[in-house]
Amino acid sequence: MQLQNETIKERTPIKGLLIDWLIIFGTYLFIRVFFALFGLHQNIVLLGCCLAILPYLLGAVYLQKSHKQCPLWLSALAILIPSIVEKVAIYLFGAYLYNLSPINVLGVMEAIKSNAPYTNLIKNQSAQNLINLSYFNWTYILCSIAISVLVILLLHQTKQKSNKG
Repeated sequence: MQLQNETIKERTPIKGLLIDWLIIFGTYLFIRVFFALFGLHQNIVLLGCCLAILPYLLGAVYLQKSHKQCPLWLSALAILIPSIVEKVAIYLFGAYLYNLSPINVLGVMEAIKSNAPYTNLIKNQSAQNLINLSYFNWTYILCSIAISVLVILLLHQTKQKSNKG
């Protein structure tokens, strides 16, 4: 019986990580769909701000509510891994859409920023507008990672305050 309880306790952080990642991914997709449905996808500043802040904030709220004794390493994994994976995925998708080598970092970033018509996969201009990646630039990358770190630190600080009080 004790071995079974230890096994359940060992799975809890992994289960929490997976649920948190699903919340972050779901929020990210919801924001993209919401902006596309209501025609806001051309407002790249608002789109970038929402995508940089909201998914990770909701992920932190989940960690705050579900894991009362959430260690710092769990918070860091839960927030930073999806943030980094998102940036890599968008970068590679942009490299594919513009038919550029992923090794050419500056070329890919410049092509994404320019919002030029895609050369691969999507030839329809309406569809290209829905998959607008022009918010993805160096400012977005640096600010969203900084926001992720800030969310982790705030989550850790609130956990420490709740443990003391």
